[in-house]
Amino acid sequence: MEQKIMKVGGREYPIAGYVTTKQQGTLPLVDIPMMSDYKWHLSCLNSRLENPEMYRAADEDVEAVIAELRETLARYDACREIIA
Repeated sequence: MEQKIMKVGGREYPIAGYVTTKQQGTLPLVDIPMMSDYKWHLSCLNSRLENPEMYRAADEDVEAVIAELRETLARYDACREIIA
């Protein structure tokens, strides 16, 4: 059976299934890869560490944002330790 595909924002994604509602009828469930919040925050931190001048040019307080991102990542790490 051939995998059905749906175009979203100019990119193609596989249709994982369908859901039916009274209001909208049958709609496709599109399998769009997602990045975790942890990875997103880590990516933001790494970007600022590698390219601080780009963020300073946009009037960002890079050091403050880096500190905030580190605190956020530390909270994620603390939660992981509690769960483990």
